[in-house]
Amino acid sequence: MTEALRVLGWDSDWAQTFEGLAPSDARPARVTAQHRDRWTLQSDLGTQLGRLVSSDASFSRPVTGDWVGWSPGPHESDPCTIRCVLPRRSAVRRGSAGESQSEQVLAANVDRLWIVQALDRPPNLRSLERYLAVAWESGASPEIVLSKSDLTEDLEAAIEAVTAIAFGIPVWAVSVGDPAAIGTLQDSLTCGRTVALLGPSGAGKSTLINQLAQSEVARTGDVRAGDRKGRHTTTDRELFAIQNGALLLDTPGMRELRVLDLQEGLGHAFPEIEELAGDCRYRDCSHSSEPGCAVLLAANEGRLDADRLASYRKLEAEAAYERRRADPQARAEHVAERKTALRTLKYHHKHQSPE
Repeated sequence: MTEALRVLGWDSDWAQTFEGLAPSDARPARVTAQHRDRWTLQSDLGTQLGRLVSSDASFSRPVTGDWVGWSPGPHESDPCTIRCVLPRRSAVRRGSAGESQSEQVLAANVDRLWIVQALDRPPNLRSLERYLAVAWESGASPEIVLSKSDLTEDLEAAIEAVTAIAFGIPVWAVSVGDPAAIGTLQDSLTCGRTVALLGPSGAGKSTLINQLAQSEVARTGDVRAGDRKGRHTTTDRELFAIQNGALLLDTPGMRELRVLDLQEGLGHAFPEIEELAGDCRYRDCSHSSEPGCAVLLAANEGRLDADRLASYRKLEAEAAYERRRADPQARAEHVAERKTALRTLKYHHKHQSPE
């Protein structure tokens, strides 16, 4: 294993996977940037521009953070050819914008996922819950970074509110004018480990990367004064290796984070609801109107925040909808359940005509 690959996150497990999957003449590289039909690759030979052969559909299109196998092009001036993509250890996914049923992989092989939200306005807890559900589903370890902490009127209250929904995951508060906070965040980084930054435009993700890198590696821009939204200065997902050997993956700001099927993420983001659900009378309780629902009882008694429950239901409904769109069997089961419910309702005594 060369040092150049090691600092990119290469290890013996990657090497073993590569040996069993890649063509014998391929070399390993990590995708550090993704463009329209080209990829920037970093290998032990330096930086190459990669492409796919249009007829090769045997593997997924690479995304930033992927490990790939490549070989030189037919001519020295040609981009190299990406021959394979190694299976991902983690993947940050969201539903594609609009009505498309496809998914978009935002980043691959991420160890830590920083959800960045700016404190130039009160923290949006419902948005953070959505990001946390997606982060937990990715396989990476989520953390919350509250940027622009110098612009909030009550920093302690903001941190307390966010910590209440974080349930033990790290919550960092930083600002450009606080070198000590930046230094603490920097000290948490590890050589060869990848940290992806996720959040809306204007949250300060690129600025934070530049602070941690101590260099202007990422493009930055101002936010609009009217609504404090960013201008999408970052347009590509790009991986930066900084001075201490850590890897920071910048992503464009998102106006919409559409969830996909949340098999694990929802439970991790709302652990108190999952715990209460274990005491519900019915195993398939929807926590909406069923008798014996421990979740509703806790909400009615004030032991469970009503806004948290509403957020949980909303995300659960979105995830179920996406699951039905992608899985014909799930769609058929949903239709069958609705038909059964309608038949039951039809013969309920409340709906019988009086004789």
